[in-house]
Amino acid sequence: MAAGRELRVGLSDDYPPLSYMDRDGQRRGFEYDLADSLCRRLGRACIWTFTTQEKLLQGLRDGSLDLIFAQRLEPKQEGLLYSNPYYHSRAMCIGRPGGLGPGDAGARIGVYRGSVLEQRARGFWPGAAIVTGSVGELIRRLQHGEIDVLFINDLAGYAFLLTDGGLGFDRLDVPFDAETRATGSRVAVRAGRPDLLDAVNRELKALLYSGELHNRSRSYFQYIIY
Repeated sequence: MAAGRELRVGLSDDYPPLSYMDRDGQRRGFEYDLADSLCRRLGRACIWTFTTQEKLLQGLRDGSLDLIFAQRLEPKQEGLLYSNPYYHSRAMCIGRPGGLGPGDAGARIGVYRGSVLEQRARGFWPGAAIVTGSVGELIRRLQHGEIDVLFINDLAGYAFLLTDGGLGFDRLDVPFDAETRATGSRVAVRAGRPDLLDAVNRELKALLYSGELHNRSRSYFQYIIY
């Protein structure tokens, strides 16, 4: 794979603390930093696309993107190749203490649109009203009382709970199946690009063993994520 070419990288647009705009209008996030490091190690220039989950997957399939950070995609999708995990996360539910839980009548559950957790939520709680959107949008809806529960991966969930905006909320005690409790987050490429997948896996391994992945993660998380 020749160095010096552009690499078209897709990330979620509004998923704090993985990929988001800060108060100064600057792009930040753990996945954004990781993708930047990956491009640098590959000798490629990142060409960024920040959009919804559905459009990320569409861009990968139609060839307008070379890779996407796909921790919120269902693994084993036909036509895609997945890297080794770059972090591990668990699902969690967040709500107000004493408020409605996901299994309660009338509960409104927010979940990231197009993610595997959306599919799981519809299966776990078929009687609930499922509200989808970006993570940033769903957090705002939770704060404004427009949803009762946020069903989310724990990296984003704990990051929210540690903010001033998360003070009135807490993790809800909700059991999940083993597959939902712990999942690996991966980079996805098209099935016809095993060369790119091999290069991505090689550099992700180097980022882990060099300590750079850990140093990047400490800017966003208070615990080890891999």
